[in-house]
Amino acid sequence: MARADFITGLALIFLSLYVIIESWQMPRLEHLKVHPLSVPGVVPAFIGMVLLLFGTVLTIRSIRRGGHRLRLTEEGLRRLYQDPGNQRLLLTAILSIGYAGFLIGNLPYGLATGLFIFVFVLLFEWEPGMSSAKRRRGVMTAALIATLSSAAITLVFERLFLVSLP
Repeated sequence: MARADFITGLALIFLSLYVIIESWQMPRLEHLKVHPLSVPGVVPAFIGMVLLLFGTVLTIRSIRRGGHRLRLTEEGLRRLYQDPGNQRLLLTAILSIGYAGFLIGNLPYGLATGLFIFVFVLLFEWEPGMSSAKRRRGVMTAALIATLSSAAITLVFERLFLVSLP
């Protein structure tokens, strides 16, 4: 667990630094005479600072327990990759990066979000050897969830939060 804490702590530190830097670069809206504490980057920067603190604490605690000695072996990496939970985590990361890096900005927001949700639900509900009836029901369920979720997310952000979506 100390090794996992070490890696997680480092990941949190790098993620939080990225969030803080990006928050700092967000528009300040001075031309609109917006109060400095209500600019868009304040909340993400605060969350980034909290993540930085917790990531640092986690990393220091894991170093004290020897977690920085990773002792990576080929067999250990193979077992790490073959773990179903890690495979699902990797699939989630690939889908999320594909959504944020390729779909958003190239497709209308609602369509990109619906497509992401549809593929995500479909892949995570898929079981080897499913009957064709169960597959059809799964596709229909994924399509329904994707359509309703995408519409709700888009409407809430555009109408309630007044956020311009890409």
